Amino acid sequence: MLPQGTNLYKALTQLQTAFPTLSAEKKVEALEILYQAGELLEKEQIRFFTPNTAQRAYIDAVGKPEGFIVVFAAANGLGKTAATAALIAAIIWPELAPTKHFDSWVWSNWPYPRDFRIVSTPQQIAEGGSIQRELKRWFPKGQYTANKNGKPYLSQYLAKDFTINLMSYDMAVEAFEGATCGLVVFDEPPPKVIFSACAARMRKGGRLLFPGTPLMDAAWILDDLVAKADGSYIQLVSGDIEQNCADHSPTGLLKHSDIERMIAAYDPDELAARRDGKFMHLSGRILKNFDRAAHVLERPTPDECLRINVCDPAIGKPLALIWAWADRQGSIHIYDEDPSYQFYGAKDSNLTVSDYKNQIFIPKEEGRVIGRRILDRHFGNSRRTMGGKTLREEFEDVGLVFEDSYIMAPDVEVETGILKMKEFLKYDKTQPIGPLNQPKLTIDPKCVNTIAALERSARDPKTFKQKDDGYKDHFDTIRMLVMAEPRFEPGVSWSDQSRPHYGVNV
Repeated sequence: MLPQGTNLYKALTQLQTAFPTLSAEKKVEALEILYQAGELLEKEQIRFFTPNTAQRAYIDAVGKPEGFIVVFAAANGLGKTAATAALIAAIIWPELAPTKHFDSWVWSNWPYPRDFRIVSTPQQIAEGGSIQRELKRWFPKGQYTANKNGKPYLSQYLAKDFTINLMSYDMAVEAFEGATCGLVVFDEPPPKVIFSACAARMRKGGRLLFPGTPLMDAAWILDDLVAKADGSYIQLVSGDIEQNCADHSPTGLLKHSDIERMIAAYDPDELAARRDGKFMHLSGRILKNFDRAAHVLERPTPDECLRINVCDPAIGKPLALIWAWADRQGSIHIYDEDPSYQFYGAKDSNLTVSDYKNQIFIPKEEGRVIGRRILDRHFGNSRRTMGGKTLREEFEDVGLVFEDSYIMAPDVEVETGILKMKEFLKYDKTQPIGPLNQPKLTIDPKCVNTIAALERSARDPKTFKQKDDGYKDHFDTIRMLVMAEPRFEPGVSWSDQSRPHYGVNV
């Protein structure tokens, strides 16, 4: 059966419609054309590959000569595996591939090593899995061989002087060492350790491809690849399911009614990833107006500024700490944080308050005057042992004097702070960023935990409250920071004596 969406399918549909009006001689010619087309399609289907718009963007990204990594964040049903199998076929058999879709010189003369890998879950590479189906669909019949090599599935395809090995994520990392590769495909997000092992095999250049639906196991891809996408060396292509809708796209294959049934069956928490190709970490997030392109940057410290330190303690975790400065206009820039390692999942470092001062505060602050220190009033004023001192009192004993975070009724405290955060992040996205149009809150790129907190803090879909996870702690430090509305005011200082208070220089 001819695949709908291809030019051949449409041409033959027109021929079928016109067939009753043809003369007997023309009908014989038409039947011969139908027979030849069907035979050719059975043997060399790659000749008739017609990508949808998302697939075409993916293929174009792979064809860019300067590219190396391509992340194809694709919705379910978009045809990411089909497009990947077709582009591999186009590399091996450029004489069969339609040049109007595979028009880069990369396709006509593959310049990299010809050892390829496709790495995925055991289910995907198994016999009957989507990868095996698509390779057999787009590879020309009789022009390749496939071997199991002792595995329960076809694990190696050989064509011309190309070798394609199929590997699974449950294999030992050592299995991914070895030969130099020219193309590695990660069908669905891989563990980072396997990616690193495969990337080390790309000694002579090539392509690392990530066609997959960005569910929760794609977190490191978001941080290490997507956040660094520059449109050339690392490229990001997104695709939503409507780009493969036959009712709304000239090259789509799925009926809109079928798409609606698919969407209705999805888990609500995974809807953005499976329908729109958006990273699941960004669905349901609290601060949807946070944008790395606008809010993450290096900023020189002004001569006149107020430096602020905020601390959010918790049981069983390290202290979540940020340092920021505020200028005359009340614009805030977070320039440092602690821990310097990934906070999410981190355990208590078992440092004493004195250790924190000597090992964290003094090296971080480098003798600079910190005008205000803010401590979460809930945890900071609780006694950790019966009759013992509060954390705030312990800090005061070593010369670190904190003020309480803002006071508000419990039922509105967090939400009011979130509204203030959104206000500080706001700017006119329709206009260029400049002195008159810029957010009031920015973050230095090295503050990875703070950035992750802004980007990933999400609400529980059942309670609609903020999830209490590893992103909440630094999120809370930012919330306390903006609610304090710090601003540099000449002639006004905050004493660093026994208790924080406002004083006026005379």
